Amino acid sequence: MRSNEGGFTIVEGLLSFSIVILICLLLFPLLFKILLNLNDGKQDMIANRLLYEHIEQQLPITRESIEIRTLRDTQYELSIAKNNDDRWRACVKYVERKQCYE
Repeated sequence: MRSNEGGFTIVEGLLSFSIVILICLLLFPLLFKILLNLNDGKQDMIANRLLYEHIEQQLPITRESIEIRTLRDTQYELSIAKNNDDRWRACVKYVERKQCYE
């Protein structure tokens, strides 16, 4: 009779373990990059919402205004000013970023 030894050999175990480690080394940096981009996107969304609220409070816009708000340990500088061509420009500045809309 033939004996059936249905287990893994050491070589197969080491090969599987090295493949799992290789996959983890490739996927973890990608996961952290995705999480950082998610946080940046959340800050962009908050900045746009605060700017929208600031514009709503100033309607009808008759004068320039600047407001500073702090939310979740991030300082947002909201401003409404006229351009050189007499068009209104709304800007939000935070964490080395600046977004402006006309």
